[in-house]
Amino acid sequence: MARIKFLVALLALLICAAGMGGAFYYWKKFVEPEMVLNRHMEGGEGAREKPDLGKRHFDQAVELLKDGELVSARDRLLYLMEYFPESKTFDEAKRIVGEVNLDLLLSNIPQAEKTIHKVRRGEALVTIARRNETTIDYIMRTNGKSTSLIYPDEELLVRPLNYRVEIDLENSLLTVFDEEAFFKEYEILGKNLPPEVGPPISTTINEKVAWHMDRPLNFTDANYLNCSKWIRTGKIGLFIREQKPDDEDGESRSFGVMVSKSDLEELFTILRNGSQVNVVN
Repeated sequence: MARIKFLVALLALLICAAGMGGAFYYWKKFVEPEMVLNRHMEGGEGAREKPDLGKRHFDQAVELLKDGELVSARDRLLYLMEYFPESKTFDEAKRIVGEVNLDLLLSNIPQAEKTIHKVRRGEALVTIARRNETTIDYIMRTNGKSTSLIYPDEELLVRPLNYRVEIDLENSLLTVFDEEAFFKEYEILGKNLPPEVGPPISTTINEKVAWHMDRPLNFTDANYLNCSKWIRTGKIGLFIREQKPDDEDGESRSFGVMVSKSDLEELFTILRNGSQVNVVN
């Protein structure tokens, strides 16, 4: 009888051990891997960093830039910006796209919209710019001119400039678009707008002003290239200006959104009267 009880107890112990072994196997095989996977997905402790899917495109674009393939590099970075906005390379990609776009615009590298204008007798830069929907500054910079002098039969590279501006006051960014395509982004260094000027605003550029020694001047003046400039829109108090070193908060400060001098020179070159300006939050 005692032997039977011993065998029954041994059998029960074996069954218990088998159950514990099965439970341990199930834990290691199914439960623990799922818990680890969940931690990875939730970004918890021990989670692996998600792969940066945009970096491969960024690296390829950098190699294209080294080979002088500006258009292909720019297009690869635009692809990155559209489909991988979470990439750590996004901000640098956007900066490079802006620089490449400007380089392509101001260089003599052929582009579909660039054409050659042969100067006719009696023409002036202002009329050439108006007829070709471009700016005087663009013609001068693209063609390497330091003065406004032009000559009959001189060939000038021209291009229509139909850009629009988006001013993001909350994030202090001024972005230029070529229709719907991103062109370049600029940092807003300061803002001083009348209380009644708030987003949303839709207006246009009404005037581009050049100023030197307390007097206005035009592009024929010898001081034109180094003078102070600002852009006035159709909304009272909404100017695009150069940030001055002595600018301070206060009512005496000029109204407008402030950018660096070099950025304003670029904007003065690529924007023309009638360009769309939108102010957003």
